[in-house]
Amino acid sequence: MKKSFARSIWDFFGFPLRAFVLDERTQKKIGLTTLKEERMSAVKLYMRGNVLDIGCGYNDLVRNYRAEGGQGIGIDVFPFDGVDKVLDTANLPFHDKQFDTVTMIANLNHIPYRKRAAVITEARRVLRDDGVLVITMINEIIGWFCHKLIWWDFDQKERGMNLKEENYGLSDNYVIDIMRKCAFYPVKKKRFLYGLNNLYIFRKQEA
Repeated sequence: MKKSFARSIWDFFGFPLRAFVLDERTQKKIGLTTLKEERMSAVKLYMRGNVLDIGCGYNDLVRNYRAEGGQGIGIDVFPFDGVDKVLDTANLPFHDKQFDTVTMIANLNHIPYRKRAAVITEARRVLRDDGVLVITMINEIIGWFCHKLIWWDFDQKERGMNLKEENYGLSDNYVIDIMRKCAFYPVKKKRFLYGLNNLYIFRKQEA
């Protein structure tokens, strides 16, 4: 999604409304870009080929990608409206090296701690050797404020959060360390959304 200069200015000054006050439907009505749309725009730059979106939520990313002629599937452990398949993300029913791109958007922190390595390992198995794993993640401090202040947050309101197994966000060191332990190496990291969010690109290490 390419923004006009006027919309970029409106989004900048309207950031408190986007982040903490208005729900997504109201934001769209008054011409603001939602934070979900910001994440999708950042991630789509790195998507190619057959895409698997793990923890897809309402599946907006993949549905938008397919509408533009792409191929992909969105999966989740929770039956959100729009999800393609509800399944155990630590035991994927896909062939080895089936996907060119695997995405995990703002959800690594919501995968139960004891299952994170298993989910990442499965993502590696179904990713082609020349493919990329794209992750977005907010750090734990900003994440805490966002989850506490965003009153419509579906992680808490619809799906629920288990704070014994989940985190509000994850640090750079944690993200990179767990990926390395699961045989991924980082090739790119960049900040977006005024530096408040992080995007990571990982590739598979040789076996």
